[in-house]
Amino acid sequence: MRDKNHIQSLERGLRILELVGEAPDPLTLTEIAGRMGLNKTTTQRFLNTLCALGYLNRNEHKRFVWGHRVLHLGYKYLNDTHLVQIAQPFIDTFSASVAGTINLAVLEQDTVLFIYRKEVRRFLKYDLHPGSRLPAHCTASGKALLASLPDDELRQALDRMPLERATARTITAKAALWDDLMATRKRGYSICDRELSMDLVSMGVALYDNRGEVLAAMNVSLDAAAVEKDHLRKVAARLLQTGASISKALGYPGNRHQAEQGVPT
Repeated sequence: MRDKNHIQSLERGLRILELVGEAPDPLTLTEIAGRMGLNKTTTQRFLNTLCALGYLNRNEHKRFVWGHRVLHLGYKYLNDTHLVQIAQPFIDTFSASVAGTINLAVLEQDTVLFIYRKEVRRFLKYDLHPGSRLPAHCTASGKALLASLPDDELRQALDRMPLERATARTITAKAALWDDLMATRKRGYSICDRELSMDLVSMGVALYDNRGEVLAAMNVSLDAAAVEKDHLRKVAARLLQTGASISKALGYPGNRHQAEQGVPT
């Protein structure tokens, strides 16, 4: 029986916002109605209301995209979070010391959502910023977050996750990815060696709060053609130190950021 306090129309409106935001391309009225399981008249009312409030816009092709209100809310949340405020000075110092791009991200289903980015060099063709998403299975922050999940949750995540190939080095076999994530747990940090871009080597570490729970992950991105193993070891050590400092600032009393000597080969 449905909870009497549950407002179905509000749920539908929010689901339409999620649907438009998650779609790779702008959607038409017909497409939204079909995916929501609603008739066109009802869907049109939802869309008209959301457009009037500024949460959606309709482009010149009569397709719907997020409007300024939803983007404002999202960026305000990302910029105001306690985590970003605490982590930012540590990240900026770390970025300057290793001349690398640093990302702070959280896990959102099969993707990582950036909540802060200190860019030194752009490795991908498109712009990345707070609010951007990338696949979890071929990013260092994603691997660090996946590796932190309990085994049962990790198995479920891998079962539903599309392991799409980004480069020739992307791990697309679930058994191989499982082994890689187990190695990440043992090592204390993740390695993504040209799996997202052939120009990019990245390493990531999980960040913990005062309850010992993982809040986010931080990764450092380096030019694959310009770094040597000794340099990667030094950067990995700095990554672990910075991760430990941020976790301590978040109230974490333990010490899970243990460095080993594993580096990309």
